[in-house]
Amino acid sequence: MDSTPTMPHTAAPAVIPGLQKTTPITHTTRRAIAASSLCLGVWACLVFWWYPFGLMLGATATTLALLSIVFGWRAGKEGQHLAWLGLFFGGSGVGMSIASYRFVQLAFEGSLPLNPIPL
Repeated sequence: MDSTPTMPHTAAPAVIPGLQKTTPITHTTRRAIAASSLCLGVWACLVFWWYPFGLMLGATATTLALLSIVFGWRAGKEGQHLAWLGLFFGGSGVGMSIASYRFVQLAFEGSLPLNPIPL
């Protein structure tokens, strides 16, 4: 017989990455992503005429809002769906930015849209 003491197996069980416990830090980060979509969307609506900047803000807000909606991340004190507002304002900022750019092209540069609507 072997006289060396045997130790019980103490390896940690395998954890599936998607089923990890939500900590306060990950919860705060998810809330911040949902809230930042709203903030960036509002800012994109306020500065839509700065063509590349307003467009990129709106696109970023829309992307973050869609991620928050798909993964179910909520923000606010009572878990409001701020991502839906971020999606609305981000999409509005993108639309106003593209519309103002096309207006400037038409009014000041004389170029017509690529696909004119037949009347």
